[in-house]
Amino acid sequence: MVTLVTIPGIMSDARTWAPVAETLRPHVDGVHVADTTIDATLEQMASRALATTTGDLFVIAHSMGGRVAMEMGRQAPDRIKAMILSSTSAEGPGPNELDHRQSRIDAANADMTRYAQTWAPKVVSKAGARDDTLVAGIRQMVIDCGPEVHERQNLALLHRPDATAYIGAFPFPVLLITGDEDHLSTRAVHDAIAEHIPDATSVVIDGAGHLLPFEQPEAVGRTVQDWLQARSLI
Repeated sequence: MVTLVTIPGIMSDARTWAPVAETLRPHVDGVHVADTTIDATLEQMASRALATTTGDLFVIAHSMGGRVAMEMGRQAPDRIKAMILSSTSAEGPGPNELDHRQSRIDAANADMTRYAQTWAPKVVSKAGARDDTLVAGIRQMVIDCGPEVHERQNLALLHRPDATAYIGAFPFPVLLITGDEDHLSTRAVHDAIAEHIPDATSVVIDGAGHLLPFEQPEAVGRTVQDWLQARSLI
């Protein structure tokens, strides 16, 4: 029995991975959407995802969710059969991160709708920013998230562990995917993560920014499915 665990990024929900999950559904016994809206730390989010599933897992995660996925791999490496990380990072907090995240928290707490309007176009490709339907959907998801969840998730990321200290012990294969217009989780960032992991593949998908699963769900689904098949996992 293999369950696909999908983990959204910050200010995101099941909409992140829904199309890709449908592509992979015929190859798994079930799909579980991890809840990252309740807990105050990434470690707690990972524990919740593990506690609310059973058996072997394929884990597919985006951005902040990638950090939750890595923590799942640390807590229960024997249960993870494959991990797919989209547009993420592995290092600990940067030296100026407190001020940066606090300014984001303050802005969202002041006016979440306005925050969503300015944030959404920044995390997609140039073409994506001109797609009114795509941007409107992302904005609504951010608004639906709400300022309290946004603050809790930012604080969780602010206190994230340095995953490079433990990902080198992962006994399962990892696929890293990012967009060619992602200026946060760049090809170089993902290649650096891959260097720490014994069995890792790093892929770049054209026509996407940081919100890769929203912009290129078909390409992502095809890439993940091909990778799992090539490794005889499905």
